[in-house]
Amino acid sequence: MSMSPNATALVELLIRERSALSRFLRRYLDPASSEDTLQNMYLKAHAVPGDPPIVDARGYLYRMAYHHALNRSQAEARERRLLAEAASLAEANGQDHGDTALAQTELREIERTILGLPEPVRRAFVLNRYLGLSEREIAVRMGISKSLVGKHVLRAALLIHRRHGT
Repeated sequence: MSMSPNATALVELLIRERSALSRFLRRYLDPASSEDTLQNMYLKAHAVPGDPPIVDARGYLYRMAYHHALNRSQAEARERRLLAEAASLAEANGQDHGDTALAQTELREIERTILGLPEPVRRAFVLNRYLGLSEREIAVRMGISKSLVGKHVLRAALLIHRRHGT
């Protein structure tokens, strides 16, 4: 499948502006998230339709970067809130202080593992396990197949289990 003229212009500009876009994204995201966002932008730019013609490709690309960064940082903030709530629940369940400190340390390690997962794997896992969405709902939301959602969730669960034995 060939790219539309809009997609071609955006992909070429993204390649030329990669360093500047990376610096722009780092205002909002950590380096790993910035890199993931650039890769996602390449995929999105590649699929941009040809109609209507994009007049300001550079402006379009930077708006795309900003919206990707915003969505990503909001998702990460939701994940941190959910993990903090899990820690509060563990504490509220009457564990003594030593057990609570241990549980909180373990939760922080699990949180780091989850936040370190590749973006689509982390997103599918959090939507499924923390927000309770079905694989079908996640597939529609993420624009991927239901079987790929299942693979992402399983991959995340296996990595967490391997690293933390939970």
